[in-house]
Amino acid sequence: MNRTYEYRGYAIHVGVEANGAVPLERTEVKRPRYAAVVTVSTLAANDATASPTRALKIGDAAGIPFQSDIDALMGGYSAACRLIDEQLAETAT
Repeated sequence: MNRTYEYRGYAIHVGVEANGAVPLERTEVKRPRYAAVVTVSTLAANDATASPTRALKIGDAAGIPFQSDIDALMGGYSAACRLIDEQLAETAT
C-alpha cells in the first residue's frame, strides 16, 4: 500500500511493508508486523517533487507495533507531519 499526501508545501510518500510476525497469546496464531516507509519531498512549482529526503522506516508507535496496514500508513503520515512541523519551527526562529 502506497499513498502520497501534501502537507504545508511538502509531499509525504508513505509505503507500508509487512515483515515478520508478531506472536499472539496463542503461539500457533501470528499476525503480520507492519512498518511504514516514509519519504518527504518539497513540492516544485509544476507539482512534481524535488529534493527528496532519505527514506525513514517506522515500525511502531510509542513502542507498540502497528496492528494493521492502515495503522502503519497513518502512523507514518503523522510522524512525517511532526518532522515537517519541527523543521518549519526551527527555520522560523
